[in-house]
Amino acid sequence: MTTVFTSFIQQCTLQLWNKTTLECLITALSDVEVPSASKAVAHDLIKQLSLSHPKIFKNLVPTLAEWIIERAERVSPDNSIEDKLAVEDVLKAVSRLHGVDLPGKLGKDFVNALKTLALEGDTERQGRRATTILLNMQKRNLYAEDLVDVIPQGDAN
Repeated sequence: MTTVFTSFIQQCTLQLWNKTTLECLITALSDVEVPSASKAVAHDLIKQLSLSHPKIFKNLVPTLAEWIIERAERVSPDNSIEDKLAVEDVLKAVSRLHGVDLPGKLGKDFVNALKTLALEGDTERQGRRATTILLNMQKRNLYAEDLVDVIPQGDAN
């Protein structure tokens, strides 16, 4: 029964999901009042939607950027596994989009958050996915130089 329902949802995804429902899922990931089981469902839905229909996230780049900025400020080895995986999957969803450059302060904060996750993220995947996003942006050469300049010379070998 679950397999049939999942298949139905995947086939109808673009008709069922819109910007508002996706924003609610993203908000649920970071709301402390949302039970962990509900966060797990929101995370799984975002993961599945990003795999099957990544373009529905295109209009959510500012919302996703704000979420990523918030998570980059809370990088810690004490974060739960579910939190770490959620960050990985949101980064993966954003990495599949083109033109994620944002103007103004939000754009600058977004780039700084990606640099933080690339260099100090909770997991190696967070670092790789944040780096992928940075290298898909218009100023990719500048961001790549910033990342390379931070790596100690002894680690470059």
